[in-house]
Parts: sequence; C-alpha cells; structure tokens
Amino acid sequence: MVTFAYMLVIGMLGVLTISLDMFVYHKGFMYCFKNIYSAEVGAGAITIVVTAILGFLWSVVVDIRLRKSKKQPKQTGN
Repeated sequence: MVTFAYMLVIGMLGVLTISLDMFVYHKGFMYCFKNIYSAEVGAGAITIVVTAILGFLWSVVVDIRLRKSKKQPKQTGN
C-alpha cells in the first residue's frame, strides 16, 4: 500500500509539473514531458532521479516489512 501511495504521489506531481509547463511554455504534452528531466538544472537531474528511485525502493521495503509483521502469529505473554 505504501508503494501504491508513493507511485500515486510521484505520478500526480509529474502530471502537475507537465500541466504547469504546458500552461507556461504553450507547448505540447510530449515537449513538456521530455523537458522535465533537462529542466532540473539547479537541483541536478541525476539527484532528482536517484532520490525518486531510492524512495521507491524504500516504499517497497516498508511494504515487505508490513506484510511480514501481519503474517507472524501474535505471541501471548504468560
């Protein structure tokens, strides 16, 4: 569920960025989509991509840990 939420947020941020670029630059969808990667000069495009990949991997790890904790039987203390 965490992975789904992460992908949903990243996707919605991408759509918002593309929509704003289309409004500002008056260009088509594909131009704005291709421009996202090259437009991140100040922050560094590689930094943005690596951070997004690490966030995705971490969300997968959290989902796996949550699934494992649900499968373990609850121990009762005596």
